[in-house]
Amino acid sequence: MALVLHAGKTNKNAYKALIAAEYSGVDVKLAENFEMGVTNKTPEFLKMNPIGKVPVLETPDGPIFESNAIARYVTRLIADNPLYGSSLIDYWMDFAATEIDAGISRWLYPRLGFQLYLPPAEEAAISALKRALGALEPASCLKHLPEFPHVERYFWTMVNQPNVKKVVGEVKQAEVVVPNF
Repeated sequence: MALVLHAGKTNKNAYKALIAAEYSGVDVKLAENFEMGVTNKTPEFLKMNPIGKVPVLETPDGPIFESNAIARYVTRLIADNPLYGSSLIDYWMDFAATEIDAGISRWLYPRLGFQLYLPPAEEAAISALKRALGALEPASCLKHLPEFPHVERYFWTMVNQPNVKKVVGEVKQAEVVVPNF
């Protein structure tokens, strides 16, 4: 029986669980007819996550929310899964959430009109993101990625993996930075 993941089809945080499921061989399906801003405000959904955030995974033991926790749960369902318990996976998931995602959000959301656009805040967000990408460079967007060739190569390698493509589809690089609103 498939586990049910409540989130929209293009929710980047849901992708974590869906990709983990593909690699782990766990059956996870998106909830049918999920509509952000509607479904996640229903009493049924709020019983699973009282603050109405997505994604939420329905499991036999009860709901799990927060995308990293869901991805970890999915990988740990298979006892001999080589992904199980890997502190390196945990490390990079948390690094991506706190450093990469946060920097991208602070840069992109104002440009999409979700937050007030302030040029100094954008400069700080880009600087923080460059710092995070710089930390990745020895270990392993857009106009800044050529400054980090190893990160860029790793990104394209990952998004072209069959299990990732099955979840997110074809990824295309934007040609211009989104204008601010």
